[in-house]
Amino acid sequence: MINIIKADMYRMVRNVGLYIAVAILLLMIGMSIYLISPGSVGMANIGDISTVHTLEEGERAEPVDIRDISVQDYRKMMIHSEGYALDKDILTANMNLYYIFIFIAAIIITLEFSGGCVKNTLSSAISRNKYFVSKAIVVFGLCIVTFFLNTYLVYFSNLIFNGKNLSSDLWTVTKATLVQLPPALALVSILFGIAFMTKKAAVYNMVAIPLIMVFQMLLNLAVKLFDIPVKYYYYELQIMFGKLLDNPSKSYMLQSYGVCAVIAVLFITAGWLCFRKAEIK
Repeated sequence: MINIIKADMYRMVRNVGLYIAVAILLLMIGMSIYLISPGSVGMANIGDISTVHTLEEGERAEPVDIRDISVQDYRKMMIHSEGYALDKDILTANMNLYYIFIFIAAIIITLEFSGGCVKNTLSSAISRNKYFVSKAIVVFGLCIVTFFLNTYLVYFSNLIFNGKNLSSDLWTVTKATLVQLPPALALVSILFGIAFMTKKAAVYNMVAIPLIMVFQMLLNLAVKLFDIPVKYYYYELQIMFGKLLDNPSKSYMLQSYGVCAVIAVLFITAGWLCFRKAEIK
């Protein structure tokens, strides 16, 4: 199993997909820090972000519609404001990392199936149990490292580029990341399970890439058609990333973590069952 993990890490470092993922991550962070606004690629929204409020000499200023001012003027206004932690706000959009996690699961799992390497590995006295567990260790490990790396890149880049007025402290962003870890692991579990269910890279990409947006679209439609209470909508993963950083109640945290645990168990189990019964070619 250790040899499989070593081989996966070696292949990961040499795969161009890793560097594409890193470039995308840096681009998302850079744009959010320069624009002083978290960017999100999903469809779910907690509230209206078309207006912002800044503090001037201890008093709340009038709302400003950001569509009426230039990016440069907006930056000047926000740089001199206080009471807004940009780094923590950017972390509410950590759903973006789902698209980075796609690369990791694809390189570690589906490329082996597509290239026919799995059959050779399993024929060399490696059981399916050990193979599955080793892949889980690598995928979840790399995604967790990426998750924390994103946090500290956001924190230090924002501190250097925008200054202390728009920054939290290091412990605050670390605690925020720990609080968000369960939904992040749920995302990884979804991709991990899908990778073993679909096996082939092409099929995996067709399912994984649009999955979150399609699910959010269907959920929005269901909420409107069937008059589902808004409180249930708060357990959608993207919404969860934001609300877990907004001083949530203990009951909401426990319920959210319960939803994440159910998602993880379902997708990992489904992936294992498909892999255990699959005919490896």
